[in-house]
Amino acid sequence: MVSGFNRPETIALTGISSSRLSYLDRTGLIVPRKFGNPKHPKVVYRWEQVLEIKTIERLREKLSLQEIRRVLEFLRAKNHKPDLFAHSLVFVNSQLYLIEDVKHFGLTVLEASGKNKGQVVIREVGPVGDVITELYREAEKHQVLDFDKRTRLGAINPVDKLVTN
Repeated sequence: MVSGFNRPETIALTGISSSRLSYLDRTGLIVPRKFGNPKHPKVVYRWEQVLEIKTIERLREKLSLQEIRRVLEFLRAKNHKPDLFAHSLVFVNSQLYLIEDVKHFGLTVLEASGKNKGQVVIREVGPVGDVITELYREAEKHQVLDFDKRTRLGAINPVDKLVTN
């Protein structure tokens, strides 16, 4: 059996419309695995793709498509590792940074302001863990079976680990 999430599950988890999901496939941003009849294939999205789709939906109103692509490239380069979940991503001017320590971020801003004569544009992408937490909540709400087993997170449940409310 192929591991992953079918199209209806992906729509339920991410809140994306069917047409938007088709758009992501057509543009090559998120291309699912396809099986069976070429005219009406069975479609399966990997865990990482579901994570990326939810990330795209959260960032659509905050960032340009080029910046969203950079966030996805960053996540892919880091293999969507769980240790990223507790940290925030921030654009300083057009450069993307993972903020692990606020002190280092301050130095980054100071360095960027020196290069740009004091003018810096900062846009927070936010913590990757927020997206994971939302996906877990949607999985519970829509009763997606074996959600933990189909993610790369295994026994790590960000709802338990990251939510401090």
